[in-house]
Amino acid sequence: MGNLWTIFRRELSAYYSSAIGYIFMIVFQVLSVGLFMTPFFTFLNADMRSFFGTMPIILGIFLPAVTMRLWAEERKQNTWEMLLTFPMKPHELVLGKFFASLVFFIVALLSTLTIPLMLLALGNPDLGPIFGAYVGTTLLGAFFLAMGLFVSALCQDQIVAFVITLLACLAVFLLGTNFISAYIDGAWPGLGTFLADVVGMTSHYDTFSRGLIVVGDVLYFVIWTAVFLFLNGLFLEIRSRPAARNTFVVAVAMSLVIGLMANWLLAGQGLGRFDMTEDRIYTLSPATKKILGELDVPVQVKLYITPSDKMPTEMKYLERDILDKLNEMSLSSGGNLNARAIHMETANVIDPLGEPPSAGDEKDEAVEKRLLDKGIRPFSVQALREDEVVNKLVYSALGVGYKDRDEEILPRILPQDLELLEYRLMNIVYKLSRPKQPVVAMVAPKDALNIPPHIRQLYAQMGRPVPQSDDPYETLERLLRVEKYDVRRVDLTPNSGMPEDADSVIVINPRSLNERQHWELQRALHEGKSVMVAAQKYRWNYNVVRKSVSINKEDERPEVNPWLENYGVALDPAILMDVNHQPLTIQQSDNPLQSILGGGVTLNLPLHITLGQDAMNPDVSITSNLSPLFYLWGSALEVKSDVLEQHQLEHQVLLNTTPNAWTLPSDAQLTSASLKPRNGQRYPLSVLVRGQFPDTFTGKERPAWPPPPPQQPGMPPQPAPPEEGPAVEPQPAPGQLLVVGNAQMFHRNFLSGGNLDFFLNTVDALTLGEDREP
Repeated sequence: MGNLWTIFRRELSAYYSSAIGYIFMIVFQVLSVGLFMTPFFTFLNADMRSFFGTMPIILGIFLPAVTMRLWAEERKQNTWEMLLTFPMKPHELVLGKFFASLVFFIVALLSTLTIPLMLLALGNPDLGPIFGAYVGTTLLGAFFLAMGLFVSALCQDQIVAFVITLLACLAVFLLGTNFISAYIDGAWPGLGTFLADVVGMTSHYDTFSRGLIVVGDVLYFVIWTAVFLFLNGLFLEIRSRPAARNTFVVAVAMSLVIGLMANWLLAGQGLGRFDMTEDRIYTLSPATKKILGELDVPVQVKLYITPSDKMPTEMKYLERDILDKLNEMSLSSGGNLNARAIHMETANVIDPLGEPPSAGDEKDEAVEKRLLDKGIRPFSVQALREDEVVNKLVYSALGVGYKDRDEEILPRILPQDLELLEYRLMNIVYKLSRPKQPVVAMVAPKDALNIPPHIRQLYAQMGRPVPQSDDPYETLERLLRVEKYDVRRVDLTPNSGMPEDADSVIVINPRSLNERQHWELQRALHEGKSVMVAAQKYRWNYNVVRKSVSINKEDERPEVNPWLENYGVALDPAILMDVNHQPLTIQQSDNPLQSILGGGVTLNLPLHITLGQDAMNPDVSITSNLSPLFYLWGSALEVKSDVLEQHQLEHQVLLNTTPNAWTLPSDAQLTSASLKPRNGQRYPLSVLVRGQFPDTFTGKERPAWPPPPPQQPGMPPQPAPPEEGPAVEPQPAPGQLLVVGNAQMFHRNFLSGGNLDFFLNTVDALTLGEDREP
């Protein structure tokens, strides 16, 4: 140990006793930090993924300069033989030089800690991926240093040692990239993927920058570092024995084969891993473990996927990554989740032209054709083939089976979907394993249709019934049924009251709610049901005639404030505008061809509000990882803290405007001046309230149902309400109330992207419970 310490001090002092060491550190820091800071103030992301993404190339250039002198300079200065005659063992010499170069590199790497310190001062970065990336960079540096030390021992000239080590480091990095692997696979199928698995270091290094410390990836760098250090010591042992050169060559070959075989075996093994991310995004959530632990019958999960050797290079590891996630769930479930992969061939669903199926083919039909009816179909992805991009059909779907129920299908799983795979899978498992379907009571209006007489006559001639109403929220009902919810459409009348077994109540675009309907909703909250209310004060009618636009405001009259104010939330009657908005194309009323051919007048008004991720609460599952929302004609919310505190209700703001939003009085006229951006403030747009909601009708009789409204032309007569019995005293329980100041975003014309995900996330959270969400 003393000899190793002597060599360590000698080599480490050599770095700092010359200008080369300081020049290296300065150039290394300027280049690495400079490449990161150049785009930093453009994108303003508080993470260091881009910094560590360039580190393999930077280290591949700089570390050969650190190791090139370690042995080559000894030969040049004729101190090689003298050093080897000292009473020191070869492994002491090798390790002394290696640890000296490693410490020098770590000191240079620590000089870049100014970046995470800057990020901490400017924002709130996740320190887990940063720490993991520093660990991965240290292991990568040790690997490159061991390789460079071995090459330096073989060379008598420092420049030759530098060039050979540089080429070796860059080769190991490039062989692991998708571009090079795809190019090699295009010329020699399978070779590029094989080299990426056993030689390339890119995939092993990338996991560290994601915040994961995977045992298999750590072993990759440790094994190769140990191999080159062993070969270096072996070379010193036989340096003076020419007859042993053949033995050394054989030893080098065997060591490389052993290293390659070890990496090949580790490539398909998950082993253990440590999730360093702040939110443990790569660790199973407690809700997932609870759902899996409560299963009374194992869940069968089948991965229908194209074999990895026939996948595009960019998706070679998709099967491994999905199975790793499923295996984690299987371990946590105690055997209640069984997962297996079924390889699918797209050629089996494509019949050769001009060749009728034989009797044998009809008898033994391919599994791919039998699964088409289940919704398992191949889809097209882009793949890189040599110097061109081609489309390739692949399979990647999950089937979830439970008891004797029909298998549920996740039809398309891509690499970018892996982060949400746990949530999507557990959502299906929980719904399948419930004793009964969760019940959702949905309150949404249907619009009356004013059909001209000649159209009515046309319906009569065709023998078809005349439609009485148009349902703009029918899409929501269908989507919830697809998501395995038992949807009950109600209008809160005596003939269609609140279902007693409802798990949640969804109120979309209410109109003129009366006292009796307020009573029904407050009773649901008081009894512990979850209620969502999506309402807005106004909608705007655009009339375009020959590119002349007139805008008229229509009061929606939701009449929800008399009820919501009891719980500290209310719709702001002012007209809301925001600098973050998007254009909306309006068709001309005097040009019916536009409805067929498209086109129209594009209006870019601050009423067409767009909400990005900076306007969403990332700490709540409902609004985390959402696409932008289109908050058309929405209203702001008023949050009354004194009322919330009085009733001991907790609240969270889910959606906000930008800090530069502004409002106009409800009776204001829209002018060019009022539409211009101005200094504004941030307004809440969606609020989630939790707790024991008070009974606002305590001591009062149940409100009587009002008489039916006058008969509308073209509408069927309203039945007389039945006689009601005495009101049942509600049993109090904690509930949830989610208020959104917009209903138009759930209209069928705007139900897509982030709007759709926001609605489904809300229903899942309110109906299944936050503790059930992964």
